[in-house]
Amino acid sequence: MSWHTDRMSKWTKTRRDPGRGYTDEEKRERKRRMLARIHEFIEAGFEAEPEFVKAAKEADPEISKEKLKELITRFRDAVYERQQRDRQSR
Repeated sequence: MSWHTDRMSKWTKTRRDPGRGYTDEEKRERKRRMLARIHEFIEAGFEAEPEFVKAAKEADPEISKEKLKELITRFRDAVYERQQRDRQSR
């Protein structure tokens, strides 16, 4: 029986070197773009959740329900913060 370290799963690699992270570069880039888009939506004055959800699904067609829920929560928080700033500046 021969061991091929190049065929080792991410789980096995992480167990051998727990301090090292094995993240998918493409997923990380999608997350960065999505956070940037949240800020773009807010700065442009969009506060409509359906438009944001549509943009999120277009940016990442494989987005899970849990991830979408997390992004919606972040969007709502950002909208709330902007509304609070606007009220305070009046």
